[in-house]
Formats: sequence, C-alpha cells, structure tokens
Amino acid sequence: MPDSVLPLVEPDLVGIWRKNVWWFGLRWPFSMVLFSWVTVASTLAPEFHLDRYLLTMLAGLFGLVVGAHYIDIAGSSDKYLPYFPKMNRAAIRAVGVVAVLVGVAIGIYMSLLYSIWFLTFVVLGGFFALFYPIERPKWLHTYAGFGVAWGFIPVLASYYIQALRIDLVGLGLAVFLGITVVEMHHMAVLTNEKKYATETNKNARLLLKIHRAAAYAIGLILLISRLI
Repeated sequence: MPDSVLPLVEPDLVGIWRKNVWWFGLRWPFSMVLFSWVTVASTLAPEFHLDRYLLTMLAGLFGLVVGAHYIDIAGSSDKYLPYFPKMNRAAIRAVGVVAVLVGVAIGIYMSLLYSIWFLTFVVLGGFFALFYPIERPKWLHTYAGFGVAWGFIPVLASYYIQALRIDLVGLGLAVFLGITVVEMHHMAVLTNEKKYATETNKNARLLLKIHRAAAYAIGLILLISRLI
C-alpha cells in the first residue's frame, strides 16, 4: 500500500514526523507535553532551582523521550514497519537502551549532588523506561501503568528534586497529572484509523491539539514566572 494512503495508527504519524523513523521515534508532540508537566511540577514546588530543573529535563530527554520511545518502536516493528520499511530494529533498540542508561546516570549524579533519596525515583524511572515498552510485566503496559510511568513518577520526582521533600501539594499534583496523561493516551488511541470511525478520529485529534496547547501554555507561563 502506498505510504500516502496508509491508515494512521498514531496521531503524530503525519507531516515531518513521518519522514524518518529516528525523528518520529522522539514523539515530540507528546514528549513536549511530558516536559510541560515536568515544568509545572518543578515551578510549583516551594523552591525552584534552575540547575536541578535543567538536569531533570536532560535525564527525561535521554531516559523517556529517546530511550523508552526507541525501545517501544523496536519492539513494535510490525506496527510501524509499513511506514518505515527500512527501519533497523537492532540499532533503534540499542540506541534506546543506551539512552536509558545515560538518563539513569544523570539521575544518579543528581542523587549524589542533591539528595540520596532521589535514587528511588531514578530506579523506578529506569525500570519503567526499560520495561514499559516491552510490556513486561503485563500489568505495566496498562492505562494505570502508563499513568504511573509517564505522569505520576516524573511529576513527583520533579517536585521532590526542587523541594527535597514530598508534601500533599506535590502528591496531589502527581496524582492529577498521572490521570491527565492517561486521558491524553486514550485520545491518542482513538485516532487509530484502523480501529475507529472517521468522526471519532477527527474529534480525538482536535481534543489532543487542545490538550497539548493547554500543557504547553501553562508550562511556559509558570517557567517564565520563576525566571523573571
């Protein structure tokens, strides 16, 4: 089937994202939402430290954005192979694993520099980044698992490394954003043209655009408020 008429199975398999598997694998539209929620958690903490924020973003870039996404693509080649017939699964998986290890190394450095208790988040984050994409154990690759791996843990970790404590505000924020990323994930699922009607696809894409715009806006505004 020609590439131009392949049904979309992911909402970001369009435009420039469809040109190259390495570029698509970064999943920038959704990764930027993750960075927005990390920014929200970091800036709403009682204290804000720019160095800790930048290191948190760097660890997330390697561990989740590059690492987990590339491992996921390598393990789901049948899903993406029609769009990227020349994809090299072994190379993509190898880069993904190395990226996760780099993210973990940055997290360990942050733990030694700021708080040894942060290692708890580093271990959990590394575990989710490596094993969520390969669906082992099975419970991990569920909506609940997604909410914990891509919302609750990153948000709580970002809040903790700024304040060096966990309070009810940080916990509540992590729960809320953990549920929010599940909502986003479900909207993405509904854009699959192989499984759902055209009208459902259209509405889901619109809601995703609104969701992303809201995340980008609040993250940027809160970051500016801490920098000025």
